[in-house]
Amino acid sequence: MKIKPSIRYQLHDQRLSFLVYYGVMVGMILLNLLFLPFAGGSDLRITSGGITAVTSIFFFIVGLCSFKDPFLLGLQHGISRRSQFLARLASMGIGCAFLALADEIYTLLVALLKIPFPNSFFAFSLYEMVYGGSTGTKLSLGLMDEATAATSHTALMTILLSIVFSFFVLLVFNSFGYLVTTLNYRLGKTGKIILWCGWPALLMASGVLFDANPRLESALAAFMVNLARLCFSTLPRMCLTCLLLTALFSALTWLLMRRANAK
Repeated sequence: MKIKPSIRYQLHDQRLSFLVYYGVMVGMILLNLLFLPFAGGSDLRITSGGITAVTSIFFFIVGLCSFKDPFLLGLQHGISRRSQFLARLASMGIGCAFLALADEIYTLLVALLKIPFPNSFFAFSLYEMVYGGSTGTKLSLGLMDEATAATSHTALMTILLSIVFSFFVLLVFNSFGYLVTTLNYRLGKTGKIILWCGWPALLMASGVLFDANPRLESALAAFMVNLARLCFSTLPRMCLTCLLLTALFSALTWLLMRRANAK
């Protein structure tokens, strides 16, 4: 079914963007290190908190740019839509796993800078910021003179849970981006105008409606807060919610993709 060549092509197509993204992130840290001696020393605090939030936006944009060229190239080489869709799911999973691991490695490397610069560098994963985790225990993995076995175990669990958290968050953002670009590909000119002009108009109309009806705004806000608590109050619930959203976005993508023609 030519799935493996399609997976390799899609991963190869994304490789450069991954390298550029993390190159920029590492370059920012190196730039901070370069100017650290001239910035007041102990008074400067550099915090890297929740890099996965930035990576999610990046991977959403990657999803927006991942349909047309691979799809048309696949059709030219006789790769069916089904095979391309399955390859897409596989490459998305591999990409999410790589980025989740890379985010945690980046966070750990920034946290290790606290050893030579104890008052300047601080790093926390998005999982630690949302669910607490074991903030401050990551460095104990490199400073075992004061760390206990229980603390090390907690730190390792925090690292693993941070990777799991990031993986599922990235799945949702990338699958949604791919759905948007697939929908945009299927729409005609009129449909694209309605889609991209309709959303801003709808948001503006909603703002006017909420301003005129404060009770409606309060009720909707309370509903959204309760829904967020139901879906994201714990890590297992968050993972299940993200998995269901990814399945929904992927199913809609397949419905659009299975009848897509070359343009």
